[in-house]
Amino acid sequence: MINSVILFFALFISSPAQKVFQIDDDKDHFELPFQLIHDLVIIQVEINGVELSFLLDTGVDSTIMFNLKEVDSLDVKNTRSILLKGLGAGDPIQAIKSSGNEVRIGKAISQSLILYVVYDFEINLSNRVGVPIHGIIGNDFFKDFILEFNYPRQKINIYNPESYAYKKCAKCEDLPLIFYMNKPYVSARVKIDDNIERPLNFLIDSGLGDAVWMLSDKKKGIKVPERYFEDFLGFGMGGSVYGLRTRIKSLKLGKFEFEEVTASFPDSLYIQDMQTYKLRNGSIGAQILKRFDVTIDYPNKKIRLSPNRNFKTAFEYDMSGVTIAYTGFSVVQKLRSGIVPKPNNQENNEPGILVYKSDSEVEFTFEPQYEIVEIRPNSPAEKAGLQIGDLLIDINGKKAYQFKLSEIINILSSKEGKRIRFRIMRNGMEKMITFELKKIL
Repeated sequence: MINSVILFFALFISSPAQKVFQIDDDKDHFELPFQLIHDLVIIQVEINGVELSFLLDTGVDSTIMFNLKEVDSLDVKNTRSILLKGLGAGDPIQAIKSSGNEVRIGKAISQSLILYVVYDFEINLSNRVGVPIHGIIGNDFFKDFILEFNYPRQKINIYNPESYAYKKCAKCEDLPLIFYMNKPYVSARVKIDDNIERPLNFLIDSGLGDAVWMLSDKKKGIKVPERYFEDFLGFGMGGSVYGLRTRIKSLKLGKFEFEEVTASFPDSLYIQDMQTYKLRNGSIGAQILKRFDVTIDYPNKKIRLSPNRNFKTAFEYDMSGVTIAYTGFSVVQKLRSGIVPKPNNQENNEPGILVYKSDSEVEFTFEPQYEIVEIRPNSPAEKAGLQIGDLLIDINGKKAYQFKLSEIINILSSKEGKRIRFRIMRNGMEKMITFELKKIL
């Protein structure tokens, strides 16, 4: 449902095939909680004794770390300098390759994980997600286990492949996975803007916050439908990515079919590296995956889908036209007050009577600060006068810092016609701006 924050990382580093992780204490499985933020799976990862937050992403080959300025105590092993290239128009970025690190994820442990550390990564994932994100892990973890994702409960059951047995499931669909450069691909049937059902190949990309990405291909009839709008699509390791947003008629995965699916066509400038796999026609992202209980089985090259309570949720774009980011903390002055009794034995008190006094004091706290960082042309937000750089003070009469970033994004995608009142700060002056949410497609 949420499209305001789209995060994706397609890195091209070839990893060794040997087993890296194993479950500690001779167990055959364990349960791992996660945070679901903007439909992305965030897990806790301990690296050399330091606990960090990582995006769990089927769309990446190797383990990447960044945004480490606030992590003073982390020590990585056996380092050497390299260059990394990913999606986006930017140049390759300087990184450090580090080997022999101890990594724990729940009860899974590795004594020899290779990390790619980027200290000067310009894009801070944390400000777009609203929680600290220090890295991304993908194939290194997936290849050693079978993972059952329960999106509504925000839990993953993780199993040793040797001890796992599939249960009979009439409502489930098992689909084969094809692997290229350690990344999983699945076949789907798509109707774009006509009634022709095309068999296409998609990367399963849990780190893509969109529903579907499609790569234009005239020979295969993959083209942008007539109704679309230009937009900022998200971030890759190479920088910002732009393109066109639209809807396709339908997407069918096995026996499961979705209609009027939101779909993005990235500009060709940004997707040259996506086409290393010549049979790839696009990506299936988190907005599709969250509609299922998903079993991802790299060892046996299959994925199992079982519809959950999100299955029939409509696909909607953000209806405001703004992208909001967390940009640090601001100092907030609060008046803390109360009524407390004076002692009864105080002078002039009558026996058995309590005398009350006011107890007030000023409290200063650090609260999250939110800023408008992107505005879609001709959107309700732009027409109302919002500008990039505006700081949010109130949202519908409630202090902006009382919301999580994900809650703000939910409000802006909630219901067509909903009235939104922003009190903002611009150039030291407060201003009230009101607009109504409107479907764009």
